[in-house]
Amino acid sequence: MPAIYNKPVKRENGRLVLSSASPRDRRLQHLSLVICGLMALAFAVVMPPFQVPDEDGHFIRAYLISRGEFVGRGAPRVPGTVVLSMMRYPEMGERFGRFKPRELVRDLIPHPGSVSPEVPSLNLGNLDVRHRWLPWSIIGSSLYCPLVYMPASLGIATVRILSGSPLLMMYGARLFNVIVFAAALAISFRLAPRYRALFTAVALMPMTLQQAGGISADLVTIAFSFVGFSLVLHSREHFVSRRLLILIVLVFVMWVLCKSSIWALPLLLLIPVSAFKNRLTWAAYLGVASVCMVGALLVWNNVTAPNLETFRAVRLTHGVDMPANIRLVGAHPLMFVRYLIGVVGSNLKPEIGQFIGAFGWLRFPLPSWVRAAYLLLVLVTAVTEFPAKSFRTWERGVLALVLLGGVLFVHAAMCISDTTLCSGTLNSGCRDESIVFQGRYLIPFCLAGFLLLRQRRVNLPQFTLLAIVTSVGTLHALASLIRICSVYYF
Repeated sequence: MPAIYNKPVKRENGRLVLSSASPRDRRLQHLSLVICGLMALAFAVVMPPFQVPDEDGHFIRAYLISRGEFVGRGAPRVPGTVVLSMMRYPEMGERFGRFKPRELVRDLIPHPGSVSPEVPSLNLGNLDVRHRWLPWSIIGSSLYCPLVYMPASLGIATVRILSGSPLLMMYGARLFNVIVFAAALAISFRLAPRYRALFTAVALMPMTLQQAGGISADLVTIAFSFVGFSLVLHSREHFVSRRLLILIVLVFVMWVLCKSSIWALPLLLLIPVSAFKNRLTWAAYLGVASVCMVGALLVWNNVTAPNLETFRAVRLTHGVDMPANIRLVGAHPLMFVRYLIGVVGSNLKPEIGQFIGAFGWLRFPLPSWVRAAYLLLVLVTAVTEFPAKSFRTWERGVLALVLLGGVLFVHAAMCISDTTLCSGTLNSGCRDESIVFQGRYLIPFCLAGFLLLRQRRVNLPQFTLLAIVTSVGTLHALASLIRICSVYYF
């Protein structure tokens, strides 16, 4: 055992596990968790209303779910007061002037007698340039499983029961998302204690904090990613009970329903064979879990099929023929993979920059050198945090498969839905102007890539590493908040 590994270990059921942490370690762990939660809450408060990408459409979806409409059908019907409140806050609001805190506080207070009848269609076809993306976000959000909006919808329902204003509903939705984010991080700390520094580094990335403090389908996906990875890591280093195996299946089934995260399925291979009676039982468990995941995804896709047809029809009006794209990909799969690799390579640099942090509607980040420095910190953390159990070569292959699968899946979905693929060689795409590859899509599966770097030759004491990550991450998050305030308020 390397001398630099400063924590005592013990052997439990043939595996090395950590002994109880010291009071000093526990205090730092609790402090790191509290800071992550507070930073996410600060982003939720400081970011002006509906300035997270597509937040207005996601808010409408969460509002409908809060009323029991779990599957969107047709044009949404919402109270006029909600519509009027949304119209006050344009997308990319920094282009139209500064936000005034005094007006925000005023809008938080409900006005008696201001209740108006429901608006049947939000006039989606007659919106001005200040809300040009709202129809897209409403249609797109209807494709997502309501699971990803549960925290936000609970926040909205709570405020509505208390007769709060529409703006207060939005902040209530953000608050409940922050609570889920902090809870998922706490569970990850508990299940995978040797990876706390890495989880903290990813959690304190400004882009992660913006998603945690906003309303979108990404926050719950990220939360399940934290919990899913930590469950698998826990199973590698601790005794695996039948209850834990059942819990893993349940979490993975819910995880795959979050933005169709089918790329997570190979992670089940990391559950050790020694946790089962024999290899046949292990294979049967993996088979049942895989069938449950794929089955759940197919069931939801069948439920939301009418919404998908609507989405395809709308895309066709903008020159994007999704069925034709799918047929073309089916006829030339290898060419499409080669095309995808080229797309990933050409977009890698801006995506990594957004992955660390680009604020609002991704229009303004911190300086490049600041983001590069934080990315270096995350990489160093991934390399130097000591693993209780090293990854074998085939396990690293599984992690690489998850990372590659996630990257290709995200880019393939965007290319098929937002691009007109050129027929023939598939060497290029005749792209629709709305196609946007965003770095936030990389967060759920980035842990697979960082875990690939884990080694046991050069390591830092976890207390030191966690202290550094928490300190630097907090400063980086505070700098991001100052940047947001300078754009929106000052």
